[in-house]
Amino acid sequence: MTDTTDKTATEDTRPSLLEKARSAMPGLHAVETGLADVSTQLRQARAGGQPEDDVADRALAAVLHGAQVPDDLGDQIVKIRRDNETALATVQALTGLQDLLHVRRRDTHAKQADSALGVLSTELDALLSQARPVLARLGDVDSADTAITSGRVDEWRQAGQLGTRYVELRDAQRIIVAAALNPPDQPRMTSRVSPEIRDLVADFGHVRQPERHYAELGTGAANRRGDQLSETRVVDGRVVFSSHTDRPLRPRPWFTGDAIADLRFVCRAGSRAWVPSVPELTRARDEHEQRKQAEARADAERTPGDEPEPRLRTDRRQPPPPVALIDRLAREELGEPV
Repeated sequence: MTDTTDKTATEDTRPSLLEKARSAMPGLHAVETGLADVSTQLRQARAGGQPEDDVADRALAAVLHGAQVPDDLGDQIVKIRRDNETALATVQALTGLQDLLHVRRRDTHAKQADSALGVLSTELDALLSQARPVLARLGDVDSADTAITSGRVDEWRQAGQLGTRYVELRDAQRIIVAAALNPPDQPRMTSRVSPEIRDLVADFGHVRQPERHYAELGTGAANRRGDQLSETRVVDGRVVFSSHTDRPLRPRPWFTGDAIADLRFVCRAGSRAWVPSVPELTRARDEHEQRKQAEARADAERTPGDEPEPRLRTDRRQPPPPVALIDRLAREELGEPV
């Protein structure tokens, strides 16, 4: 039986979101093309050298077969030296050009990051518009088995594809922000992102005003050392690790590692998902840290007598004590047997 399924309907032939975002950086394509050309020419130049001893080896083989000693041995060696010097000079020039192109590429990533992030912001809006009706039809289904029993397999599959695309978008966002704030030393841009950048984007780059949804905001980046994970304790009703840190066990509700759950969260009406520019991202972090510092100073300056008196609720009266209790207390006061 011939399979007539239209495979093009399910295959995603779109370019990766990282490629699409980086294509919006002016001048980056020319730099990338130049680097590719330099790499090709370097391989050719390094493979073009020839040892001078080859001249004597070839002459020896000719003499042993009865030929006369060539009278141009010196010319051959001079030509090899000249060719080798040219190849060496070519390698030196190409290496210098390669270094300059690497610097220009890092500068382009740093200066044009907001253009790439703007592309991702547009992609996010389109993705959420596509995901909301799918998630509405999916309802509270949270597993493939539940999707099968409830007859919502198509919705589960669509939600999984959209969740994968959402994860790809956030990965591209982290790479672009890392290239802008912490340019790598290696010449090739990779997906390796420092923990500080990863936490910065996860804390402030997914939703606006994240502290409304996550009280532990900002406690992950500075608390990654293994020697701080020795014990657990409870602080303000939350379980946290060790006496040296306030790093919570609970993950960010928009960054749990479950693609569909994360997509569900940012699709909620009050989440306000976004892809901020680099200045917006760092400003959100700085404002949060300033608020925390102000709260810490206020707590340090407050004296025990500064706490306001607790206000009694007046909307509900307490019931009077039982008659038996009043009688018992009266007998105890008078010294009578109870």
